[in-house]
Amino acid sequence: MIRLSIPAALLAGPAYADAGDYGHMMDWGYGMGMMFGPILWIIVIGLVVAGVVWFVRSSEGGSGPGTGSGARAELDMRLAKGEIDAEDYTARKKLLNG
Repeated sequence: MIRLSIPAALLAGPAYADAGDYGHMMDWGYGMGMMFGPILWIIVIGLVVAGVVWFVRSSEGGSGPGTGSGARAELDMRLAKGEIDAEDYTARKKLLNG
C-alpha cells in the first residue's frame, strides 16, 4: 500500500498554470463547449442506460411480455388446472396468435 501511495502523492501535486498570455481557458471562454457539454453528457448517460436495459432484456432469454410465451404458458397452465375448458382455451389461443 505504501508503494502505491508515494507515487500517487507525488503525482497529485498542484497543477502549475502556464504564466503566458493565454487568459481564461486559452481565450475560449464560456463558448459553445460550455453550452453543449451538458447535452453531450445527457446523451452519454442515455446511451449507457439504454445499453444496460438492452443487456438485461437480452440476457433473460426473450421471456418478456413482447414474446407471448408467458401468456401461452399461463393459458396452458389454466387448462391443465381445469380453470378453463377446451373451447375457452382454443378461443383464447386464437386471440394470442393474432
